[in-house]
Amino acid sequence: MWYPNLINNSVCLNSKSDLGAMFMNEENKKEAVMESRSQESIKEAVCEKEESPSFELSARDHRMIDKDIRYRGPLSYRGFRLIGWVAMALMFVSMMLGLVLSVKSNSQDANQAQLEGLSMASTILSYFSALPLPLFLIANFAVILQSKNNYKKLIMTYLKITLIIYVVFIIVYYHYVVLFIMRIYECSFIDARNLSIEIFTALGKQNGLVVNVFVDLLCCVLIMLFIDYKPKKHFQGKKIALFRALVLLPILYEIGSAVLMGLLGMNAMIADFTFSLPPEILPLIGKKPIGMIFGFVLICIYTKMRERLYIKKGGTPEGYALYLKTNRNSFRFSLYMAIFFFVIAILDFFIVFTPVVIAVNNGENAEFAVKLLDVFEGFTLGKSLCLILVVPLIMLFSYSKQHENKQLDKLLPIVGIGLVLISIVETLFFGLLF
Repeated sequence: MWYPNLINNSVCLNSKSDLGAMFMNEENKKEAVMESRSQESIKEAVCEKEESPSFELSARDHRMIDKDIRYRGPLSYRGFRLIGWVAMALMFVSMMLGLVLSVKSNSQDANQAQLEGLSMASTILSYFSALPLPLFLIANFAVILQSKNNYKKLIMTYLKITLIIYVVFIIVYYHYVVLFIMRIYECSFIDARNLSIEIFTALGKQNGLVVNVFVDLLCCVLIMLFIDYKPKKHFQGKKIALFRALVLLPILYEIGSAVLMGLLGMNAMIADFTFSLPPEILPLIGKKPIGMIFGFVLICIYTKMRERLYIKKGGTPEGYALYLKTNRNSFRFSLYMAIFFFVIAILDFFIVFTPVVIAVNNGENAEFAVKLLDVFEGFTLGKSLCLILVVPLIMLFSYSKQHENKQLDKLLPIVGIGLVLISIVETLFFGLLF
């Protein structure tokens, strides 16, 4: 049976009766226009395919495409990035309030009521510190999925930014840190560099110099590449298994980065422990929690397997291409992502707190338990618990939602950095003077 229509017998004949009209909402005309365009793209694809005598949709395709659901998450990758920058600004406000609190606590004419207010405000705003990392990760994952057929461009983009940040870090480190030590101790450049390593190691602050988050984003693109991409020239036939096995490289890189982060952090926790790295290596280390990376891997595997499952249950490749444009697909993807992240967060919680509970039950004191938690956190374990906070937001997220004006995506980081700087300056100004 040739495919008759997407919704009724006049889909291709009467474009004014398209699915977008079903979703028209006077309070949100922009959303309705985007919805109409999405459904129109489905219809156009169907109409084009109907002209070909070899195109036919199955009953499974009709069940998944026809009578699409109305709900579509209002937040896109851009919305997640915006919320992430706002959360980051609030995080820095919390940090600056803590600094103001420390300064005013040592003042002789300190107002106790004011100090309590600052402490409460700092504590409340500190809860936002867990949001930026997973929000940026999810937003970038959506960008990767939308550009999955252009891996070369994504890899080159993140590689360039990674190298730019690396060069900037080295210049800043040599120009300010090393030269400052040269002036203070009147030593050579090499001696000043070595002394800077000793100082940061003694203070346990070398892990704070791991700042290049684009290393993680580059690894995420490579993970998606090795799981999803089908090579056109090399790795043909059974050799494709070798190509898929290369996914272990970025995963092992992230695991190695987490280990290095933990070893660097232990300098501040254990008096007799010393571990340091050359400053030239620090901007090449990933800093994302390892739990988030494994959550990302699960989602990548899910995106790869769901087409196979769709076809196995009776669907067709042409029908799956149409299904990807539906609201049903967008909602299901968000649902599975929320489930994956929730499970990762719970597992991360038990991995960290189970040994702590066992230690306490065996007679260890609270100080040992706190130090053990700090050690786990240094290795990025337990940091994925914050994913629970973004689960409700994920249900408002549409990974396939795109924007016509791509220039705003380039402007958003500048606005975000400006917002963070303003938050720092204004909080310190009003906090210290009033």
